[in-house]
Amino acid sequence: MNQDEFKVSVVIAHYNAGEYIRKALDSLVRQTMPQEDFEIIIVDDKSTQPLDIIQAYRDKISHLKVIIEEKNHGYPSIPRNHGIDNARGTFVMLMDQDDNLADDTLQAFVTFAGDDSDVIIGKYAAGKKFNGTQVPFKIRHNIKNADMVKNHILSTLAPHKMYRRSMLNAHHVRFYDSGYIPVEEDQVFNIKAYSVARNISILADKNYYFWNQRDDFGNLGKSSTYTYDEPWKFLNILSEVFTIVESSPKWTTELKSRLKAMYIGRLFNSAYTDVLEIIKIQKNEQQRGILIAGLREIINKRMAYPSLWDVPQASQWLVLGIKEGMNYDELLNLKTELFLPSRLLVEHTYFLNGKHVRDMNIKGQFYPVPIDFLEDSAPIDVC
Repeated sequence: MNQDEFKVSVVIAHYNAGEYIRKALDSLVRQTMPQEDFEIIIVDDKSTQPLDIIQAYRDKISHLKVIIEEKNHGYPSIPRNHGIDNARGTFVMLMDQDDNLADDTLQAFVTFAGDDSDVIIGKYAAGKKFNGTQVPFKIRHNIKNADMVKNHILSTLAPHKMYRRSMLNAHHVRFYDSGYIPVEEDQVFNIKAYSVARNISILADKNYYFWNQRDDFGNLGKSSTYTYDEPWKFLNILSEVFTIVESSPKWTTELKSRLKAMYIGRLFNSAYTDVLEIIKIQKNEQQRGILIAGLREIINKRMAYPSLWDVPQASQWLVLGIKEGMNYDELLNLKTELFLPSRLLVEHTYFLNGKHVRDMNIKGQFYPVPIDFLEDSAPIDVC
């Protein structure tokens, strides 16, 4: 393992960013941390355009390293891994090629981390031009040892964070190859990091990370190849996340059960994924059946029935329908029935465990389905 020579190694996966990378590099030039304390590692995924803009920053950045991949991978996973492998900082800061940092981000993160925080999460900027969840940061003050549930850590699974490099190496926290996890690779990476981190810290007192929405919508994570168009892509990520959660050396059995329920809820219904749409875009009816059957197997084998009550309401009915053997058309009919106007939902509704539920017929048996979420059916704010 490389010895620590810097406080931070900033790792940026790059591909044909052109002028858009200037904002990222300019923000690194402006960092209040002395330049001798950090390095910047740009891993280029065999761009088809010259790297002149990056090379021009060698006069402005004391420790700038450019690694060029031998072949194009088409995904940021392997370039990020190579950046981590070559890092010499106590911490690794992962940053996208078209984003930027507040001027004091590196210094603030390292100072707050101290000797015991292994993952440091900074508040994303909010606004029309910025992406990123705001849920964990609404409390607006910094948290040294954040709670996975109370502080909504599963709401922030994007890779724009700082990680203690010794933790990444000791537990082999790396991005999976795109041949196994080609979509949402950052979710698997972060859940692995969370599962072994001593402390997870949140800095919410100000905007630290500016996750920019480009005018041309050409962000690295917006590639047309990022799609769940084959069953294995969706099944692999859910199965791998469950395996990581189940294998955590620090989480209790009760917390593991709850985190699995929370995660499947997020995966099934968020601003970026809708399981019914994912089933729909499969290539044919056979593929749709394979996906649903695979999901049913994971749910039945790896989730106890009581834990279904911990699934976020917007997804709970979907998980229950798939668990009980509904096919795609049946799930669509269940959705139609569930989303009927509220005036038609009076029958079979009551309160159970503090939730407003409605008994719904699923494969010939009535199940209580929470319906409070119907008052605000907007997608969950996640990244």
